[in-house]
Amino acid sequence: MKTVLGKALFLMLFLWVFFSSLSIKAEEKAPPPPEGEKTWEQTLIEGNIAISKWFDSVAEGLDLFLVGRRVTERANTSSLRVENLTISQEGKALINSVSIGVNPRLPNLEEYWHLKFATYDERADKRNAQEYIRQTPRERNPGATVGVFKKLGNIRTAFEPRIELQDPLRISHSLSFESVARLETYEINPKLEFWATPDKGVGAFQALNFNFLLSKVWSITLVNQGDYEEKTHTYSVTNGVSFGQILSRKQALSYNIFFGSNNHPNYHLDSYNFAVVYSHVLYKKILDIQVAPNVDFQRSLDFKRVLGVTFTVNLNF
Repeated sequence: MKTVLGKALFLMLFLWVFFSSLSIKAEEKAPPPPEGEKTWEQTLIEGNIAISKWFDSVAEGLDLFLVGRRVTERANTSSLRVENLTISQEGKALINSVSIGVNPRLPNLEEYWHLKFATYDERADKRNAQEYIRQTPRERNPGATVGVFKKLGNIRTAFEPRIELQDPLRISHSLSFESVARLETYEINPKLEFWATPDKGVGAFQALNFNFLLSKVWSITLVNQGDYEEKTHTYSVTNGVSFGQILSRKQALSYNIFFGSNNHPNYHLDSYNFAVVYSHVLYKKILDIQVAPNVDFQRSLDFKRVLGVTFTVNLNF
């Protein structure tokens, strides 16, 4: 008897093989189409370029309208990203969600501010291990962020108020400090963020991650991060290791193990997860996919094994 998980795994495998075959065929030398005809691949790429140019022109017009004059000749690199996320876990219903991120890079306005629009809070999304292994859909709270970014020596500072489009309107804030120390064979990435949201109160996020380059193919990332939430007095910590392997210029694998802990009712191990993530860029800056089968162990389930898989498709303009 096929379970929902089995069906989902079969679907993910089929889509992966399908998209991979398309990518391989695109890289092979195929006979030219009849004169005057276009392949579906050319139509896809040209359509993506047309939408991107339209979006860039709208962003440039908005940029000049808000500032009133041109204060920089820096190129406009606006982007729009559509993410389709499919999550399947043993014993749970299949979940599918679509998220949209609009990043209108307005070079004239960005001499003062940086605007972003998204159907989810990008800053909150980066404060947990979901950035590495996504097991739940993104929280849907569309809004706009106005960011002010400055560099204090080697430290990148950012102040980002965010307006969430709800009834009534909600406002959250983030003040972060981040730096990257690059040495010969490894990098150190410390980060400190103070945040405040209407539903969780105030909090503080800390991270100290290390990335070691073992060779041109292999790398190791040590993840150490914690997040304190004032309203519930919860301190959540994520520690883990990610082994990265480059298969080709368009494909990569990562082998991950993450441990989650919190302080309720006392500090303890709350979960651990094993995952393999396959990433494939089908068309550079246009279409990429990611497949992440994983095994999860939660304290709330007496650390019973739960199988799952996540399939992500990203379309970029």
